[in-house]
Amino acid sequence: MSEVEKTPPQAPDEKATKGDAVEDYCYALTPDEAYMLRRWWQRLTLDPPALKKITEAPGYLRGVRAALRRCDTIESVMLTEAFRHLWQALESKAWKETPTGRSNRQRAQRLEVWATIAAVASELRAETFDAPLGKRLGEKRPNTGDTPRMSDLRFQQLLDCHASEELIRRFRRALKLADNAGVSVVRLADMVALWDREQRGQYRAEATQRFAFVMSDAYFQARALKPTTGD
Repeated sequence: MSEVEKTPPQAPDEKATKGDAVEDYCYALTPDEAYMLRRWWQRLTLDPPALKKITEAPGYLRGVRAALRRCDTIESVMLTEAFRHLWQALESKAWKETPTGRSNRQRAQRLEVWATIAAVASELRAETFDAPLGKRLGEKRPNTGDTPRMSDLRFQQLLDCHASEELIRRFRRALKLADNAGVSVVRLADMVALWDREQRGQYRAEATQRFAFVMSDAYFQARALKPTTGD
């Protein structure tokens, strides 16, 4: 869990802008991780005019995101330029401990979870601040009455992932149903990180702050909303 400060973390080589805000509360990401993730995603995804409104940092070269999206294994993700940019940013700006301050096993675990996050986050084309994936999946499809973007059965399958590569596949399919938009990249990554902690046996004490409940609560709240006029 992390309470994100109202004044966002700021990279030492960048000026803070209105695009630097991060969500007020995360279950697994720290404020600095959330900040660096969003900045990486912006540089990976946004076109130059949109990116220039947020940061003076340039976008990554064309094709970097596409190469990451083609990856379907953790190992292949780790070898991409896109992941290398994210990992270097996290190591240099988000994590305070020295490399010698953590074991090889801890580093390997961290590599795997952030490779999973990178693979999933790269699918998002446009984000909505503070919007959870569960809510987006429970929303009604346009012009379909009461049909949600993801069925209850598929949603339950999404919650029942047991391996990183399975999670990548299912989250990518979920984002496709969400039109790869309308979700917060920070909220998305936070759910991946929370899922990963639980796979390692690190459950939060409060049942309402665990992966399945947080995802389901957002999904079924959205399912309960009546379709808007014209749907």
